[in-house]
Amino acid sequence: MTVFLSVVALALAVALLVVYRQLQDADFWRAHWRRRYGELDAELSAALSERQDFRANVEHALRVLWRRFEVVTPADGAAVAVLRAAFPSLPTPPGPRVQEASPSAGSSNSFALCPWCEDPSCVAPRQCEDYFGADAP
Repeated sequence: MTVFLSVVALALAVALLVVYRQLQDADFWRAHWRRRYGELDAELSAALSERQDFRANVEHALRVLWRRFEVVTPADGAAVAVLRAAFPSLPTPPGPRVQEASPSAGSSNSFALCPWCEDPSCVAPRQCEDYFGADAP
């Protein structure tokens, strides 16, 4: 009986030793992967930060130039639609304007060529007659 108890005690000691080593290995690997993924997270967040800064700079430059941009052709309208999809904060640019002389005041007033085509999804804002062949609403 004593031999049996000593064998059981030895087996229990070996099992505890194995479990202890496994726990140490688990802590080691957990720390290893935490370090590795921590470095990866730092690299990714730095790249994302640079990309966000670049996007903000591009958007600022577009806002500065946007005031001078005028939609004249349907291709311009398509380009504006693409830019507005990428940068939703950009306003709709003005279309070409016609100068009309006012005989009473002696001044000139400008108005858009196609004021009824104001839909933001319009392919050619203020160019409905040219684009749709004068069948615009």
